Amino acid sequence: MPPDPFADDPNDPASFLEPEEEFPLLSDEELLDLKSDLANVKDFRRLLEPRGIRGISMLCNDCDEVHYYDWDIIESNIAMLINHQIVPVHEPGAKPNPDEYVTWDYCLGYADAMDYAFNGARPRFLWDR
Repeated sequence: MPPDPFADDPNDPASFLEPEEEFPLLSDEELLDLKSDLANVKDFRRLLEPRGIRGISMLCNDCDEVHYYDWDIIESNIAMLINHQIVPVHEPGAKPNPDEYVTWDYCLGYADAMDYAFNGARPRFLWDR
């Protein structure tokens, strides 16, 4: 991170903000889900990066626009959450190519199809996941 330009400044604009809330502790289930997500992202990256996919696209509920996240950013953000750290604000890349990003559901489907192609049918159902 770059140095704080307002360090030691008595007129620091941040001094007027409310103190940040402490990071809430994650439940065992939430922690397990995040670890599963991180493992999935690593698998997605291993499968899709060689095919020119740079990361994941997600529709932002706040601004109603699609955001593009490179694999490194996703992995870092999930790891920070697992380690009870606050995730920094993500600045979008300059003019990302939407063709180089896919949705989380696409990644899941692709990974599942590759697993099926190499390991055959599995005796489980979608609702058992």
